[in-house]
Amino acid sequence: MATNTMVMSYVLRKFKNSRSSVNNRWFAYVNRQGTLSTRGLAQHMIEHGLVGNRSEVESILTKLSECVPELVAQGYGVKLDGIGIFYPVIANEKGGAESVEAFNVAQNVKGVRFKFRPDSTDLDDLTVKAFGKKVTLGNGYYKEEKGAKAPMIPLAAANGSSAPSNGGTTGGGTTGGGSSNTGGGDNGGGDDEPDEN
Repeated sequence: MATNTMVMSYVLRKFKNSRSSVNNRWFAYVNRQGTLSTRGLAQHMIEHGLVGNRSEVESILTKLSECVPELVAQGYGVKLDGIGIFYPVIANEKGGAESVEAFNVAQNVKGVRFKFRPDSTDLDDLTVKAFGKKVTLGNGYYKEEKGAKAPMIPLAAANGSSAPSNGGTTGGGTTGGGSSNTGGGDNGGGDDEPDEN
């Protein structure tokens, strides 16, 4: 259980959608570092002191990624302590069937879904609110232009103010999981509507 505060950097980006009421307003987005592959996660876990070599850890993670969907498809919920529960649900069409005889899978069922519920135990609370309390925003950056070639400008240099003072330390290891096995980095996310919740 990590009790230290984790610090996340962010990017300010101008939202551009002429049909939106928030067109040309600036919003904070996660400074995404990419997506770790199974190999990258295995290497990160070894850097955190997990005993074994990368191929052994990668083998365990690969087997986990095969077994969890298999068990969920059989109707089991699978709980990974400190992470959460993966479980199956059936998405029904609105209104349901009028009777048992009238029920038809093709007409009454939209499909089967794979869901995840974060661990909400006192020791390992990964719920949305609890996660928000464990992570604070650190350094901020922005880009005037879109695209990978646009330089990242430190926020303090851009407007003369300093980034939020957050204190805290990372939860151990390197901030952001810095592995060379990341997928394509994405600084600032997609063009979806800003999250204002």
